Amino acid sequence: MSINAPTLAPLQSPAHLTARGGNPARGHVNVSGFKHVMVLAVAYAVGSRRHTVLTNVPDILETRTYLELLPQLGVHTSQAGSSLVLAPGDLPSTDDATGSATVLPPVAENIHGSLYLLPPLLARRGRIGFSAFGGCPIGSAHDRGARPWRHIVRVLEHFGARFDATRRELTLPPHGYRATELDLGLFADDQTLLTGAEYSGATKAAVLAAAFADGTTVLHRPYRKAELESLLRLLEQDGVHVRRTPDRIEITPRPERRQDLLTYDLPPDLLEVVTWTTIAAVTGGRVHLTNVTTETLRDGLGAEYALWRAAGLRFAEDSGGVIVGAPRDGRFAPLPEIRVDPTTIYSDSQPLFTVLATQCPGPTHIVDGVWQGRYNHLDGLAALGADIRHTPQGILVGTSPLHAPANGTQVHATDLRCAAALLVAALAADGGPVHITGTHHLDRGYDHLPRKLADCFVDSPLPSVL
Repeated sequence: MSINAPTLAPLQSPAHLTARGGNPARGHVNVSGFKHVMVLAVAYAVGSRRHTVLTNVPDILETRTYLELLPQLGVHTSQAGSSLVLAPGDLPSTDDATGSATVLPPVAENIHGSLYLLPPLLARRGRIGFSAFGGCPIGSAHDRGARPWRHIVRVLEHFGARFDATRRELTLPPHGYRATELDLGLFADDQTLLTGAEYSGATKAAVLAAAFADGTTVLHRPYRKAELESLLRLLEQDGVHVRRTPDRIEITPRPERRQDLLTYDLPPDLLEVVTWTTIAAVTGGRVHLTNVTTETLRDGLGAEYALWRAAGLRFAEDSGGVIVGAPRDGRFAPLPEIRVDPTTIYSDSQPLFTVLATQCPGPTHIVDGVWQGRYNHLDGLAALGADIRHTPQGILVGTSPLHAPANGTQVHATDLRCAAALLVAALAADGGPVHITGTHHLDRGYDHLPRKLADCFVDSPLPSVL
């Protein structure tokens, strides 16, 4: 086995990686389960009291944190390979002699997904306290770049919860959540485009609370991207009644507790697909993605897929997955203007499309309307020769041959997708090695990405359909 392309080796710790570009990616990659769906499935399992088995679970920081966090909340957990077993059982309520609230343990602050434990834990315990929630500090409009949580509280207040801001405690009346009618567009920064940093999370929290409410909840103008649809399918699988229209969701909890085992297979991680597609494109390579179909691309990544096709990327499906290839002649077509909102590409895709845009005839205008100011990757890309300028709304990316000095250069990643973008750019750059610090963030969302990259650059026969 020989690695004949970009070297990827740890320096002193997983927080430091070195990459040298200049060769095409060629290999097979199994796409792991979708983190954004996993955190919602775990939350629902905690509230449902069902013995639940989640399969295709990625080995990431979120998963490891749940294995430490949930037992402290009375949820029995175990792991076997890529399966996560949850046994919430009959969690005790807080109606004890002291009346004290259950407080999320400090480990909850390591991940953003713990935020979605609030709706089910409050339903089960009646009173829950918390300190803060982790995740990458992205954007500029909310909490000075920290991840917001107050919108979740406001959603739960619509279901009858009371919030003590001084103690950071949520309390439910004895009868639990009341069914409600809620316009989720009120949580959007832009009422027309329905976009903003709080819109997605508010919808997810509302769906979780509605699943444990006392009647039918009606949610107007909900966020409707792939992970929310996966959560709705999980609820339906558990007997929850869900009725959908394009701008409305009605949710009625299941009529009785069920004792049988609930098993749910996580769909493929759409952002891992975006990452590997970008790697194949900007290195001039070809990557075989397993656990993915063209239906996955069209349904879950419709806006991304349209942009890739517009840029000249090639796709072919075989029995094992989807093969992604750079343009046959190496020439990309211009990208149209990219506006990020819940009806277009994921905000998490935006840093990777910025890297792709450097290789396309430009300039390409990119505006992120979800996490405004989410451009932490720009300094690192500029160090590799990217021509990027700020505009009043977003950024303008010019055609830029990426290059590192012969003696190498260093760039720093401040968050998960920033780290991914810088790593992908380094794999595309000619010249010397690129030392990337802050790559510990990759563990938040990628299942062993360095190992998969090493395998991807091993000589490996690929189907010749592209």
